[in-house]
Amino acid sequence: MSDDRISRRQFITTVGAGAVATGMALSGLPVFGQEAPTQGRLFSFIALADPHLSEDREGELSGVEKFRRAMAAIEELNPQPDFMLMLGDIHPEVLETLLPEIDLRIYPIAGNHEHRKRREQLRAQFEADFQGSDYYWFEHNGCLFIGLCTALYGDHVGHFDSQDITPHVGQCEWLEGELARMGDYRHTILFGHVPPEAQNRPNAMCLGQNDSRYLHDMVARHAPTALFFGHRHRRIWFDIDGVPVYGVRSCNWNGGGEAVGFLQVHLFSDRMEVEFIDTSPA
Repeated sequence: MSDDRISRRQFITTVGAGAVATGMALSGLPVFGQEAPTQGRLFSFIALADPHLSEDREGELSGVEKFRRAMAAIEELNPQPDFMLMLGDIHPEVLETLLPEIDLRIYPIAGNHEHRKRREQLRAQFEADFQGSDYYWFEHNGCLFIGLCTALYGDHVGHFDSQDITPHVGQCEWLEGELARMGDYRHTILFGHVPPEAQNRPNAMCLGQNDSRYLHDMVARHAPTALFFGHRHRRIWFDIDGVPVYGVRSCNWNGGGEAVGFLQVHLFSDRMEVEFIDTSPA
């Protein structure tokens, strides 16, 4: 079944740490075009990738205007999301000028467009979250969110350790410690910029092979609810041992003529549902 050609807004269903989204009915849950049940709903959040706020493309709206379109679409959502995961390639020097007009709580992570100065700006803008590190975690309504720093400035291949990541080493050990306590939470969500490769093959737009294998192993061992990444400017969804991995389209531009937009994610006590919101100009 094709992804977004059925309608501009449609539900994709997953079950906790179960099968990756396919559009098929799973355990009697809704499929495309049906309303999501509210029973047991915990909250919703936004996964928005690659706004590239200072990047304008000829003949198109500016990066800022496209981001504002996304924010306007978010304001119309029902139910309203509690917060946004911003999945890298942000350009925080521009985001800082927009923050006064944004009411939604943002949890960002750096992308490969964020050089050292931009990372310092991002950490300063969200100091309570980063606390001096490029990766962090937060809790919300009994759920654990783990923000990974997998991107180096100017390098499309992702890494967990580097002199360009603060701190330079130790992210893997930190991640293992966070995953070890996920049993205390209803759901655990991982998010970052550069994703793993689905089959751990060489790919210049994914984590390096060893880092990809490491993350696959961690996910298979601990079975979090889901992972969200940006970077590839395409809809690339797969699963790791039944745990869904969502490659989120950019809200600025995408390859292959794919629509711009973001994901609204609905967390229930026993499952998760993901909805793509198309913000392409009419």
